[in-house]
Amino acid sequence: MREYKKVTQQTVIGEEGVNLIERRVLEMGHLFHPRRIDHGIDGHIDLVEPGTRRHLNQTILVQSKAHDRSLLQESSTSFVFTCDQRDLEHWLAGNAPVIVVVSHPKKDEAWWIDVKAEFADPKTRAARRLLIDKATHAFNKDAGPTLLRLGMPVSAGLYLQPTPRTEVLDTNLLKVTSLPERLYLATAVTREYATAGQLLESTDGARPPFVLRDGLVLCFEDLRDSPLRVLCEGDVEAHDVSEWADSRDQSVRFSLHDLMTRTIQNSYPELRWHKEKKHIHFRATRDLAPRKVGKRKGTPGRTVFGPHLARDGSIGYYHHAAVTMRMRRIGRAWYCELTPDYCFTSDGKSPHRYEDRLLAGIKRLDRHPAVAGWVRTWAEFLRGTDDLFSAPKLVQFGELETVTVNAGIDDRHWGPAPLASETEASDSDSDDIAPEDGDAVESEEVADLLALFAEAEYAEESSAVAAETRPEGGRR
Repeated sequence: MREYKKVTQQTVIGEEGVNLIERRVLEMGHLFHPRRIDHGIDGHIDLVEPGTRRHLNQTILVQSKAHDRSLLQESSTSFVFTCDQRDLEHWLAGNAPVIVVVSHPKKDEAWWIDVKAEFADPKTRAARRLLIDKATHAFNKDAGPTLLRLGMPVSAGLYLQPTPRTEVLDTNLLKVTSLPERLYLATAVTREYATAGQLLESTDGARPPFVLRDGLVLCFEDLRDSPLRVLCEGDVEAHDVSEWADSRDQSVRFSLHDLMTRTIQNSYPELRWHKEKKHIHFRATRDLAPRKVGKRKGTPGRTVFGPHLARDGSIGYYHHAAVTMRMRRIGRAWYCELTPDYCFTSDGKSPHRYEDRLLAGIKRLDRHPAVAGWVRTWAEFLRGTDDLFSAPKLVQFGELETVTVNAGIDDRHWGPAPLASETEASDSDSDDIAPEDGDAVESEEVADLLALFAEAEYAEESSAVAAETRPEGGRR
C-alpha cells in the first residue's frame, strides 16, 4: 500500500491564521509580508501613512497563534494568553516592536498583544501569562491607528492631526445645589466621640450629625434646641457658612469640610462609615440578601451589596460598593469629589481575611467603563429622588459636572493599556492562588470579582450609545 504525504490540520489552521492577519492589515491600510522561514516571527507589517498613502519605512514584527479550539479560560469577553519562554526571550531580544496575533480563523476572530509593552516588567515576564480583554484588543480595522503609533519612533517627528471634534467630558465632581446657610458651634465637654456617644444615650429625639474638632462641637442644626446640647459647654454661636468656606484659616475650612462630609454620611441610613479605610460603603441587609440601587423601568439596577459563593457552595465573601468623598470649593460653588472603592467582609461587618488580596484583584481588573459606571451610580444615589414622605436632606446634590473642550480625541486612536498579568498564578494550569500563610484563595473567587463591575460596564456602554445620538459626544 502506498504511503502519501499529508497536510496536517494544524498546518491548515496556521495558514488560515496568517491569511486572516494579512486581510485585516490590508483593511487597516498597511501592508503585511509573510516570511518564508519561520523562526518565531511569521511576518512583518509595513506601515503606511493615512491620507497620503506614503510608505513610512517603519516595521512591526508579527507572530501568529491560530487555534481551532477554545483558548485557555476563554469566555465571551476574555481569555488567558500564555507564551513559551523561548518565544518570549526571542521577541524581547530584537529592537523592532513585536505583536502576537491570537486568532480563531474559522470564526474570523483575532486579537493582538503588544509584547514589549505587556511584558515590560520582570514579574510579568516571569509569569508569561496575560488576561486578554477581547473588546479592547480586537485585531481589526480600528487597530490601524494604534499600530501606526506603535511603529513610530520619537525621532521621526511625524504629526498626524486628529479628526476635529468637540467633546463633553464627564468629571467625578458632584455639584452641591443646597447647603445650610448657617452652622452652630460651642465649646465641647469632650473631645472623644465615644464619650459623646455615652452622653447622648440619655437624651431623647433624633441626633443630628455633628463634628468634634479643636475642642468644639459643630452642627448645621441649632445646638440650643437639640439633643446635642448635652455636649455643649457655655454659649452657642451661629456663623455664616459662606464666611467659613472663604476663610483663609485652613483649620476653619477643614472643620467645615468635616461637618459637610459627616452630614452627608449620616443622611443615608443605607451607608456606613469605615474608619480605617476612610470611605463609606453600603451596609449589609438584615438577611444578607443582595441590595440593589437605581432600579427603574428598563434597567435592573446595580448590586451594591451581595454575597459571593465559594466552590463548595458556601458564602466565600460579601462585597460592598464603597466611595471616598472629598469636598472641594471651586469658584463660588461646592462639589463632592467621588472616588469609587470596594469593601469585602466575611459576614457583612467583619473584614474578610483575604480582603487585601481581593481588593488588589479587582484593582487589576478594573477598567474605565467600570469606574465611570460606579461614579454615575453613586451620583444618582446621593442625588436621590423627590419623595413626599421624606424630609429634604441638609446637603443636596445636582448633576455631575461636565467640561466642554474644543479639541476632542477619537478614543480608538489610544493604544491599549498594559494588561493585568496573572502574577499570582503559577506556570501550570492550577486554579489556586496561594497566599503567604499557605492557605488557598480559589481563583474562582478572584474571577468572580468581574461581577462587581460587569453591570457598570454595561451601564457605561448604554450611556455611550445614548451619547452618540447627541450633537456632542461625552466621555469621562
